[in-house]
Amino acid sequence: MKATQEQLTSWKGSGRQFEVIAAAIAEWASGQERGTVLPDNRLFEHRLALEASDTTFLRAKRLLATERILETSGGPYYVA
Repeated sequence: MKATQEQLTSWKGSGRQFEVIAAAIAEWASGQERGTVLPDNRLFEHRLALEASDTTFLRAKRLLATERILETSGGPYYVA
């Protein structure tokens, strides 16, 4: 599943770091095949020119899992 433009706009404009990260991950995921493993957090830190804790990234990934954009089965997150 892909994020809607409405979701992306909302997340980007929220001012919440985890939602800004979630938007970047969702945009990346939209160009990937199902099952592609999510790259290291540093890729998104670099793209967004920000530093965030692992907890903040985990919160973003959990949001995307709730939206069925990402999946995990106890291991790494991957494109749903």
